[in-house]
Amino acid sequence: MKPSLKKIEWISFLAASVLGTLFHFVYGWSGENPVAGLFFPVNESTWEHLKLIFFPILLLSVWEFLIFRKTYAGFVCVKFVSALIGMALTVILFYTYTGVYGKNSDVMNILIYFISMFLAYAASYVMLRRNALADVSCRFCYFGFLAVTLLFAVFTVFPPPIGLFAPPV
Repeated sequence: MKPSLKKIEWISFLAASVLGTLFHFVYGWSGENPVAGLFFPVNESTWEHLKLIFFPILLLSVWEFLIFRKTYAGFVCVKFVSALIGMALTVILFYTYTGVYGKNSDVMNILIYFISMFLAYAASYVMLRRNALADVSCRFCYFGFLAVTLLFAVFTVFPPPIGLFAPPV
């Protein structure tokens, strides 16, 4: 008997949240290994913290894919879109609260992380239940995962000189 979608999405949300929390420290634990820096945050910039949303979702999507690949035609695309939703929410919520409040707060940043991760998995659940994105080519979404992974690598090594890539002051 297959586990329910709701149960798997809850487990994945919890696991992704734990992984993202641990991933925050991996670069330091690795002795600042440049290869680790491609996948784990190398500084406190907003861009680098998006890795904490993207890579746990990508990793857990592989596990979920093994369970649901025959059940949901648009599974890969839903997971890609949900990762983008989580990342977009992180950016929107961070810059909204820092713009309004005028300060950067670790408590708020952590809260934003969990809210963004939760809403990414909630969106995934809803899209999978509605069989959304079933008509989108999986190749496009595989390419999307690869493209975002490459963007993280490139912009970690060569960050553009804009605020998204700069550690907060």
